[in-house]
Amino acid sequence: MKKLRFACLLLILFALPQLSQAVNKSFYFTTSDGVQLYVRMAGEGKPCLFIHGGPGSWTKYFYALGGDVVEQDMTMIYVDQRGCGRSSSSETKDYSLARVVQDFEELRQHLGYDKWMLMPHSFGGTIATEYAYQHPKRVSAAIFVNSTLYLNDALESYVKNGARLLGKPESEFRKTGGSIGEALNGVASQLNQQGVMYKMMYPKKEMFDQMNAVMDTTINWDFGSKVWDFPEYVQDFTVKSASLKMPVLVISGNNDLSVGPEHYKLFKFRNATYRPMDTGHCPYQEQTALFHQHVKDFLAKVK
Repeated sequence: MKKLRFACLLLILFALPQLSQAVNKSFYFTTSDGVQLYVRMAGEGKPCLFIHGGPGSWTKYFYALGGDVVEQDMTMIYVDQRGCGRSSSSETKDYSLARVVQDFEELRQHLGYDKWMLMPHSFGGTIATEYAYQHPKRVSAAIFVNSTLYLNDALESYVKNGARLLGKPESEFRKTGGSIGEALNGVASQLNQQGVMYKMMYPKKEMFDQMNAVMDTTINWDFGSKVWDFPEYVQDFTVKSASLKMPVLVISGNNDLSVGPEHYKLFKFRNATYRPMDTGHCPYQEQTALFHQHVKDFLAKVK
């Protein structure tokens, strides 16, 4: 009888749903072309890949400034992209969009996930859209945080709003035959000289200072210096967004002058929920509780 009871107990235990275990670890993953990617996993719940911006930044600015609040609801996979942060550079200087997407797909396979969510921020929106476009069956949902899907529109907004902050006409920065990049550099230079650069991203300077304090000067910036050698990054990814069917949450900032407060209106996702917030470029830092609530509400609908 005791053996029978023990056997029944084992059956009951194995029949119970397995509870997810909280994860907190970091490691290096070697891609098929030999690049060492820094990976940090933290949290509990369904997996979500965080895709940082820059271009050429790293993931720490997100989880160190309030973004880690989402680890209460998801297992976050933070990856410093090749040539970024704590990851190594590509010996062949391959920073193409296709290669970065392949890095993420190789990591997904390594981790054994059939599907995962995506959470891009800023420039990461271009990479996330391309990944989802190439691997739609591997993306269960996506949360776009103040993301750009069409770089030219974001740059135009930056020049327009930057000139307005400086109290100068745009024409002062737009030379005949000059590129939008040259206009951007002119605006950014004067914003920096006048000490008002922070207003493009934040309502308060102390938040800008907090972000800069997280940006370790020793981090790898190879990707950031080479990215413009790959013209595919400047394509209009809103066109590809129209083909994506997974649930999407779009969080934007009404005062985000770096990407543009109306940039999200260009997106064409088929199944999207839009949550504009009264923040600048980093809602997870500026209004952490509300940012978290929007994420939780979205996850409750997609589970």
